[in-house]
Amino acid sequence: MKYTYLPAHIANYFLSKAKKDGVKDMTPMKLIKLVYFSYAWYLAIFEKKLFTERVEAWRYGPVVPSIYHEFKRFGNSPIQQYSIDFELSKENDEMSYPAISKEDEDTLKVVGAIWEIYKDRDGWDLSRITHEDNNTPWSLAYAQGENFPMEDDKIVKRAHVAIEKYIKSAQ
Repeated sequence: MKYTYLPAHIANYFLSKAKKDGVKDMTPMKLIKLVYFSYAWYLAIFEKKLFTERVEAWRYGPVVPSIYHEFKRFGNSPIQQYSIDFELSKENDEMSYPAISKEDEDTLKVVGAIWEIYKDRDGWDLSRITHEDNNTPWSLAYAQGENFPMEDDKIVKRAHVAIEKYIKSAQ
Protein backbone atom coordinates (compact mmCIF):
# COMPACT_ATOMS: atom_id res chain seq x y z
CA MET A 1 0.00 0.00 0.00
CA LYS A 2 1.27 3.48 -0.88
CA TYR A 3 1.11 6.18 1.77
CA THR A 4 1.30 9.90 1.09
CA TYR A 5 2.60 12.19 3.80
CA LEU A 6 3.06 15.86 4.39
CA PRO A 7 5.85 17.09 6.64
CA ALA A 8 3.09 17.81 9.21
CA HIS A 9 2.42 14.06 9.53
CA ILE A 10 6.05 13.45 10.45
CA ALA A 11 6.15 16.47 12.79
CA ASN A 12 3.08 15.23 14.65
CA TYR A 13 4.69 11.84 15.15
CA PHE A 14 7.62 13.49 16.95
CA LEU A 15 5.37 15.81 18.95
CA SER A 16 3.32 12.83 20.07
CA LYS A 17 6.45 10.86 21.02
CA ALA A 18 7.84 13.83 22.95
CA LYS A 19 4.62 14.12 24.94
CA LYS A 20 4.47 10.36 25.58
CA ASP A 21 8.16 10.09 26.56
CA GLY A 22 8.20 13.27 28.66
CA VAL A 23 10.71 15.04 26.41
CA LYS A 24 10.20 18.70 27.26
CA ASP A 25 12.63 20.40 24.86
CA MET A 26 10.76 19.92 21.57
CA THR A 27 11.54 23.33 20.11
CA PRO A 28 10.92 24.29 16.48
CA MET A 29 14.61 23.84 15.66
CA LYS A 30 14.67 20.33 17.14
CA LEU A 31 11.45 19.37 15.35
CA ILE A 32 12.68 20.70 12.01
CA LYS A 33 15.91 18.70 12.27
CA LEU A 34 14.08 15.50 13.27
CA VAL A 35 11.77 15.87 10.26
CA TYR A 36 14.82 16.44 8.04
CA PHE A 37 16.69 13.40 9.41
CA SER A 38 13.58 11.29 8.80
CA TYR A 39 13.37 12.52 5.22
CA ALA A 40 17.07 11.79 4.67
CA TRP A 41 17.03 8.29 6.14
CA TYR A 42 13.81 7.31 4.38
CA LEU A 43 15.21 8.52 1.07
CA ALA A 44 18.45 6.63 1.62
CA ILE A 45 16.77 3.39 2.68
CA PHE A 46 13.78 3.21 0.33
CA GLU A 47 15.04 5.38 -2.57
CA LYS A 48 11.87 7.45 -2.53
CA LYS A 49 10.81 10.65 -0.84
CA LEU A 50 8.99 10.58 2.49
CA PHE A 51 7.19 13.78 1.42
CA THR A 52 7.43 15.99 -1.66
CA GLU A 53 8.23 19.37 -0.08
CA ARG A 54 11.81 20.40 -0.72
CA VAL A 55 14.42 20.77 1.99
CA GLU A 56 16.29 24.07 1.99
CA ALA A 57 19.63 25.19 3.41
CA TRP A 58 18.97 27.91 5.97
CA ARG A 59 21.41 29.55 8.36
CA TYR A 60 21.07 26.94 11.12
CA GLY A 61 20.80 23.89 8.91
CA PRO A 62 18.30 22.04 6.75
CA VAL A 63 14.73 23.33 6.95
CA VAL A 64 11.41 22.05 5.68
CA PRO A 65 9.76 25.46 5.15
CA SER A 66 6.18 24.45 6.04
CA ILE A 67 7.32 23.12 9.43
CA TYR A 68 9.32 26.26 10.14
CA HIS A 69 6.42 28.55 9.28
CA GLU A 70 3.89 26.52 11.22
CA PHE A 71 5.90 26.40 14.45
CA LYS A 72 8.03 29.58 14.35
CA ARG A 73 5.60 31.30 16.75
CA PHE A 74 7.09 29.15 19.53
CA GLY A 75 10.55 30.69 19.00
CA ASN A 76 13.07 28.87 21.20
CA SER A 77 10.34 27.57 23.51
CA PRO A 78 8.87 24.06 23.52
CA ILE A 79 6.04 23.48 21.06
CA GLN A 80 2.69 23.26 22.85
CA GLN A 81 0.41 21.84 20.15
CA TYR A 82 0.24 19.58 17.13
CA SER A 83 0.21 20.68 13.54
CA ILE A 84 -2.79 22.87 12.79
CA ASP A 85 -3.40 21.00 9.55
CA PHE A 86 -6.18 18.53 10.13
CA GLU A 87 -7.96 15.61 8.55
CA LEU A 88 -11.40 14.21 9.15
CA SER A 89 -11.35 10.97 11.06
CA LYS A 90 -12.70 8.14 8.92
CA GLU A 91 -14.50 6.59 11.88
CA ASN A 92 -16.62 9.46 13.12
CA ASP A 93 -16.09 12.55 10.92
CA GLU A 94 -14.31 14.36 13.75
CA MET A 95 -11.23 16.44 13.13
CA SER A 96 -7.96 14.71 13.87
CA TYR A 97 -4.36 15.70 13.41
CA PRO A 98 -2.29 14.34 10.51
CA ALA A 99 -0.48 11.18 11.57
CA ILE A 100 1.58 8.39 10.09
CA SER A 101 -0.59 5.38 9.28
CA LYS A 102 -0.36 2.67 11.94
CA GLU A 103 -0.09 0.13 9.10
CA ASP A 104 2.94 1.83 7.54
CA GLU A 105 5.64 -0.23 9.24
CA ASP A 106 8.48 1.05 7.03
CA THR A 107 7.91 4.71 7.86
CA LEU A 108 7.28 3.98 11.53
CA LYS A 109 10.59 2.08 11.75
CA VAL A 110 12.54 4.96 10.22
CA VAL A 111 10.99 7.75 12.29
CA GLY A 112 11.14 5.52 15.37
CA ALA A 113 14.88 5.02 14.89
CA ILE A 114 15.38 8.77 14.40
CA TRP A 115 13.46 9.41 17.62
CA GLU A 116 15.47 6.90 19.64
CA ILE A 117 18.80 8.21 18.36
CA TYR A 118 18.13 11.94 18.67
CA LYS A 119 15.36 12.48 21.25
CA ASP A 120 17.79 13.47 24.00
CA ARG A 121 19.62 16.06 21.92
CA ASP A 122 18.54 19.68 21.67
CA GLY A 123 17.94 21.63 18.47
CA TRP A 124 21.35 23.32 18.55
CA ASP A 125 23.11 19.98 18.82
CA LEU A 126 21.10 18.61 15.90
CA SER A 127 21.94 21.73 13.91
CA ARG A 128 25.66 21.17 14.61
CA ILE A 129 25.35 17.63 13.21
CA THR A 130 24.23 19.10 9.88
CA HIS A 131 27.27 21.44 9.90
CA GLU A 132 29.96 18.86 10.78
CA ASP A 133 32.16 19.63 7.78
CA ASN A 134 32.25 21.46 4.46
CA ASN A 135 30.81 18.50 2.55
CA THR A 136 27.44 18.11 4.23
CA PRO A 137 24.40 18.47 1.98
CA TRP A 138 23.58 21.62 3.96
CA SER A 139 27.02 23.24 3.57
CA LEU A 140 27.15 22.51 -0.15
CA ALA A 141 23.69 24.02 -0.72
CA TYR A 142 24.22 26.96 1.67
CA ALA A 143 27.37 27.91 -0.25
CA GLN A 144 24.99 28.61 -3.18
CA GLY A 145 22.92 30.98 -1.02
CA GLU A 146 20.56 31.00 1.92
CA ASN A 147 17.31 29.06 1.38
CA PHE A 148 18.89 27.18 -1.52
CA PRO A 149 17.32 23.74 -2.14
CA MET A 150 19.37 20.80 -0.93
CA GLU A 151 20.09 18.02 -3.43
CA ASP A 152 18.58 14.62 -2.71
CA ASP A 153 21.63 12.71 -3.98
CA LYS A 154 23.85 14.53 -1.49
CA ILE A 155 21.28 14.00 1.28
CA VAL A 156 21.28 10.26 0.52
CA LYS A 157 25.07 10.02 0.53
CA ARG A 158 25.29 11.69 3.95
CA ALA A 159 22.38 9.64 5.33
CA HIS A 160 24.13 6.41 4.35
CA VAL A 161 27.08 7.46 6.54
CA ALA A 162 24.75 8.16 9.49
CA ILE A 163 22.87 4.89 9.01
CA GLU A 164 26.13 2.90 8.90
CA LYS A 165 27.29 4.62 12.09
CA TYR A 166 23.95 3.76 13.74
CA ILE A 167 24.15 0.10 12.68
CA LYS A 168 27.73 -0.23 14.00
CA SER A 169 26.78 1.32 17.35
CA ALA A 170 23.80 -1.06 17.69
CA GLN A 171 25.97 -4.19 17.23
